[in-house]
Amino acid sequence: MAKARTVVGMILFWAGLSGLGAQTPEASGPPKDAYPVQLSSKLDVSSQAELGKRMNAAFAEGVAHPAGVHNCSELLGRARYRIFAGAIGPDAQARRSTLANCLIFQKLRGAAASRSSYAADLKWDERVMPLLPPELAINVSSESVRAARAASARGRKWVDLDRDATVTVSGPDQLLVKGNGFTERLILWGRGDLDQDGREDLLVQTLDTLTEGTYRNTRLFVLTRKSPTAPLSVVKQLL
Repeated sequence: MAKARTVVGMILFWAGLSGLGAQTPEASGPPKDAYPVQLSSKLDVSSQAELGKRMNAAFAEGVAHPAGVHNCSELLGRARYRIFAGAIGPDAQARRSTLANCLIFQKLRGAAASRSSYAADLKWDERVMPLLPPELAINVSSESVRAARAASARGRKWVDLDRDATVTVSGPDQLLVKGNGFTERLILWGRGDLDQDGREDLLVQTLDTLTEGTYRNTRLFVLTRKSPTAPLSVVKQLL
């Protein structure tokens, strides 16, 4: 009888240990592919491997690029993009658009599935406007760029600094923001772990236009959300 009680006790002991393990998510961690990479339909690709092919495909006729550089891999691999990004003159915007496309292909091709996300349920529609960081607003001068970064560090959002800006959905994964003297398109190109920290990021391009004058620009940001109640924040500005 005593032996039977001992056996039963050992079974309960090991069952208790198994139960403790099941109640401790940190022991195994979340699945590595909890949040797979998502690519915008605007890319017109079915896989990240196709982005790799685009990186190596020759630039189409009419696409602005430096002499002697034939595709995105060559443009980014030779670090010519640093000079390319600072190009001036009538075709500077066309060159910058080419560079933006190459960086989009490169960043999403190398994206990994995310282990955690506070942006998985975030829809790229009008409701995202209150979460956007001030850096995404059009900041023409270096002084305004610094001010936007400082405001973001204090927890301020774009809408805190410009309450007159309005946003509408203008296409798949694309928003149109209008304000006093500007229009700006925000394109969500994809989601995934873009900086190898395990958290889901968003790759967002801006197309900036001032309604007076000839100012045009494009920028590229990696954004993330650090908690369920946090706004989006800039991880890195790629362009």
